[in-house]
Amino acid sequence: MLLAVLLSSAPSALRAEGYAGPDSSAAKYVFDFPEERPDSLSSRPDSSSGAPARPVSYAARDSMVYHLDTRQVELWGKGSVTDEGATIRGSKIVINRSTSSLTAFGRFDGEHVLDEPASFSDPGGSFDGEVISYNFKTRKGRTFDASSISQEILFSGNDVTRLPDGDLSVRGGSFTTCDDPEPHYWFSASHMHIVPDSRIQAWPLVMYVRPEIFSYRLPALPLLPLPYMVFPISSGRKSGFLIPRPGQDGDGFMLGGLGYYWAMNDYMDLRLEGDLHANSDSRTAERFRYVKSGEYSGTLTGEQKQEGLSKSWYYNAVHSQTIDPTSSLGVNFQFYGGERESDLNSIDAESIITEQSNASAYLSKTFGDNSSIASFGYSRAEDLRNSNSSQRVSAVFYQNRTAPFSDAPPGDWRSDVSLSSGVSYVGDFISNTSGSSTSGYVLDAHVDAGYFRRYSDDFSAMFSQGLSLQSVVPDTTLYPHAFSGSRVVVPLRMQSTLARHFHLNPSLTFDHYEPDEGRGDPFSTAVFALDATTRLYGRPLATGFLENLTGMTAVRHVFVPTLTYAWNRPYPGTWFEPSAYDWPDMLQYGSFQEPVYTGVGTGQSTVGISLKNLFQGRFRGGEYPSPDALEGGDYSRQLLSLTAATSYNFAADSLRLAPVTLLASSDALSEHLLLSAGGMYDYYSYDSATGERIDRAAGDDGHGILRFVKGFVNMSWSFEGERAGAAPRPSVRDSGIPFILNSNQALFLERFNTTDTYHDIDYGVPWQLRMSMFLYTDRSNPVNGAEAMSLLNAMLRVGLSRNWQVAVNTGYDFLNDDVVFPIVQIHRDLHCWQLSFQWVPSGIFKSYSLQIGLKAPQLRDIKFGKKGTSLGGGS
Repeated sequence: MLLAVLLSSAPSALRAEGYAGPDSSAAKYVFDFPEERPDSLSSRPDSSSGAPARPVSYAARDSMVYHLDTRQVELWGKGSVTDEGATIRGSKIVINRSTSSLTAFGRFDGEHVLDEPASFSDPGGSFDGEVISYNFKTRKGRTFDASSISQEILFSGNDVTRLPDGDLSVRGGSFTTCDDPEPHYWFSASHMHIVPDSRIQAWPLVMYVRPEIFSYRLPALPLLPLPYMVFPISSGRKSGFLIPRPGQDGDGFMLGGLGYYWAMNDYMDLRLEGDLHANSDSRTAERFRYVKSGEYSGTLTGEQKQEGLSKSWYYNAVHSQTIDPTSSLGVNFQFYGGERESDLNSIDAESIITEQSNASAYLSKTFGDNSSIASFGYSRAEDLRNSNSSQRVSAVFYQNRTAPFSDAPPGDWRSDVSLSSGVSYVGDFISNTSGSSTSGYVLDAHVDAGYFRRYSDDFSAMFSQGLSLQSVVPDTTLYPHAFSGSRVVVPLRMQSTLARHFHLNPSLTFDHYEPDEGRGDPFSTAVFALDATTRLYGRPLATGFLENLTGMTAVRHVFVPTLTYAWNRPYPGTWFEPSAYDWPDMLQYGSFQEPVYTGVGTGQSTVGISLKNLFQGRFRGGEYPSPDALEGGDYSRQLLSLTAATSYNFAADSLRLAPVTLLASSDALSEHLLLSAGGMYDYYSYDSATGERIDRAAGDDGHGILRFVKGFVNMSWSFEGERAGAAPRPSVRDSGIPFILNSNQALFLERFNTTDTYHDIDYGVPWQLRMSMFLYTDRSNPVNGAEAMSLLNAMLRVGLSRNWQVAVNTGYDFLNDDVVFPIVQIHRDLHCWQLSFQWVPSGIFKSYSLQIGLKAPQLRDIKFGKKGTSLGGGS
């Protein structure tokens, strides 16, 4: 018997709800079928009825037909069925209540092309197909000629079964990340098991590629057959075999990246991989990682290579651990061996630059609410060129200032008393390939008592009295002019602030030396030092027409003068004196010990002056608003820092005037320009035979009032074109990323960073130019000639089209007329593929590398390459 249920009159057994869809001329009705009740004379429900024991929602756009005799329901026109989060849609859906199942059909157009596929979706994912079957009891689904998308991976299959746990079992399936209607590549497998948002297991499978030459598609080519493989489709860690990378180097065919990745649990994983070469060369590598959040983490890495008869290896161990809230330790060891290479793709490219291996370890613990700390450290550095090594062992305990009378009543002078103390040991051990070794140490123990007093709102002072005991046995390799002995230092200091902006800091230090036997007689000295500084603010000046050009509304000059005075009587410390042409330092170092303020052995009465000039500008906008300023308010920026300094020693017999130093820096003349420069000028002339300073004015010898001694200029700038149809990339200043002061070195090191050579190419930049220049000249000894360095580094990146990009990164040594490490890179965006070519035409790094790989993050390990040391194929 057939009962047609018309939309205009629904029986009372059905419930209808009106809905205004996109097409206002059509109505949509949703029917909830109640559970069929058993016969009232029956003692229990009829389990053979097949009806689901839960509400199921049905919807149909056009009509619904209910066959009472066969207990089947037909939904026509955008039908849908919802069963506890699972939704099945189709142009026609047939529900069999006797078997508790349904079948959904897609719609074909006049040319028998699937125009509206049937679909299945639940919280675990979705897929489409020509026909979808679903069982309400088992909650299993099955479809034919299905397709779906999960984590940007498109997959399809001839026979797809939805399992109760949400996984998909596929026969005759394929998948790809290429969204082109005719994919450029895909994997075809006889069987696939798909865990939504997790992984795809496929066996056996073949990778097909469809090359394209000048927009002409070539036939599909089978490229990579594999018996079994697991592909991740999520960012999480999944165990499985690594995807091998076929390629070719200068010695023939190679298969790289063979191995297995094992995600043991949430805290550990292991990666084993290796390369096989046709000429019997090989590489094996392993990496074990472990982590427990908030407690410890570490990595053990090893790599071994064999090329012909030569072998090389590299091991690295890193571990850091928080033992408890007050204790932590860390270890980082590197070991190299065998014959090292200059290949940019070698085991560790960074070691090519540093030419050394490093090892370090530390253990630290804090006490008393972090008021004191104890630490032990070890470091080792080995020169990979000659196996010379140096080791340092250190042990330090430091007690920060504490208030021993913290329980004193307010106003009691004892509440302003503080104590600090510490003890340290530093030992150096140096050895070389000849078998000789040297060692030395510095042992220091000190205590300091302080008293802070605020006399008024405009005057406060900190008085401190210290006592330091030192024992020194210097390493003659590191400190050839030092000598061993013991020392007692008693410093008395005051740090005061007057009128908020004036700082006056006097100190008096008593030193007593006890040289070792044969190193001289004991002696004592005292050093008095005083420094005074303040900060004077100029009146802001309006910029006039510059406001419209630069956005700078006002400019202000801040003047920071500093006067210093140091005195000590002569003492028989040593004949060695620090060089007059050293760049200025806040401390003067003696030759008795590690850098500690000791005065000058020949005696001094030195007045020093430093004049620092800061030029600041105020700009419209909100680039650097103050914490309490509204967004978009004005901001201040330092435009230029210029410092001049010199000193005069009244106690010296000659050469009383120290050289004049000038230092300047700016990172705000332009958002794309960084600049730092320095120069040193001497009032005195030099001996034409030895080049040493002599007590005669430079002007008397025709060298001008101030003779140039040495100087440097370091600058870098960066420009790039505007992106079409997009906002420009934020500048480094906007992004908060600091520039490295020696940007010449930073740009040079960039050439060794091959990690992202073949990934993350920004084709949106039409062009980019980055340059850095470092100029240095040293004429400290004019007789020996000037020591000079003149390097220019440049990187030019040009987007020839939206799919082509060329980059050139090179350096030029003006003095030696030599090109330094040129490198050329060419990148081609092939939709879902990335083609990259890298060429170093000259130098010790002369090489080339050609690589094509998939761009999808989940499949980046799939790449094919060829590399060598010459374009002719040599290795």
